[in-house]
Amino acid sequence: MKKLILLLFGLFSITLFSQSKSIISSEIRWKAYKTLRTESLSHYGTVVLKSGKLIFSGNDLACGSFVIDMTTIDAEDMNGSPKQKKFLENHLKSDDFFDTDKFPTATFQIKFIKKINSNGYNYQVTGPLTIKGISKNISFPVKVTQANSIFTLTSAQFTFNRKNYGLKYNIFEDMLISNDVEMNVTLKAK
Repeated sequence: MKKLILLLFGLFSITLFSQSKSIISSEIRWKAYKTLRTESLSHYGTVVLKSGKLIFSGNDLACGSFVIDMTTIDAEDMNGSPKQKKFLENHLKSDDFFDTDKFPTATFQIKFIKKINSNGYNYQVTGPLTIKGISKNISFPVKVTQANSIFTLTSAQFTFNRKNYGLKYNIFEDMLISNDVEMNVTLKAK
């Protein structure tokens, strides 16, 4: 009973002293490869954050949640070829990959946080990434800094396996595409 009371007090304290910070700017970058992982056989670009918030307890990151607008996927590497760019972006939005007509958003929730001191990163965040209605936990390091009233969260590069989320093309083409999608995220919150 004593442990339960301490746990409830701890949760109440976190809730009472936590502050929600709204995202004021963001950059979400992605990169994917053919099976031969070379720059010439990669595609990269951005996707836009639709909404999000970071929760702090004092100056410590406590949790967060994010909604990503998958209809905004941009293949920057194809900027020099407008027709091919539009084809690739439409293909990524199709039911072969993200199926944005049915699943226009993806989400990520920071559920678990561990303080670290590794290569300039001060937290390890873990939580469910949900794409096409499929949720899988991912974990990656982030650096959180504060300047005046603005908090900046910068992730290390992390990857997710596209097949875990049903991002599969036809069997023959699928064998030519790497399973890993690389991501980098920078968020500013106030």
